[in-house]
Amino acid sequence: MSFLNRSAFLILFLLSTVALIAQSPKPDDKIDPVFKALIAEQNKSTPTKKKCFLKRKKKTDKISATNALQKKYDCIVYTKNAKALRDKGIIIHSELKTFVTAFATLNQIVGMSKMAEVTYIAAPSIDQSHLP
Repeated sequence: MSFLNRSAFLILFLLSTVALIAQSPKPDDKIDPVFKALIAEQNKSTPTKKKCFLKRKKKTDKISATNALQKKYDCIVYTKNAKALRDKGIIIHSELKTFVTAFATLNQIVGMSKMAEVTYIAAPSIDQSHLP
């Protein structure tokens, strides 16, 4: 191989590597800034719990108990696999080819951002009030 061929190959290889790295977003990059602010606020206000080994733990369904007490938010989840969201216990309002509208807690939103099927989680915007 000549010097020009080697250098052209090296440049193409480096550009393709950078392009592949740029295409894989971090879970935090998939969340709308509105939800990021709510998650940060929740993390600040959540007190750390000390474990007491003398108390017995009640056997309850962790998922239903914690999700019932947490506030839920409407969100637009860009995904092509709504079944994966339903399997995680997320309430789906409507489903289209490239996105779904869902009703989820902040913990579920963080969990969805870690899923490979989800490309972005957006907060809905309301242009006007629907109240009379």
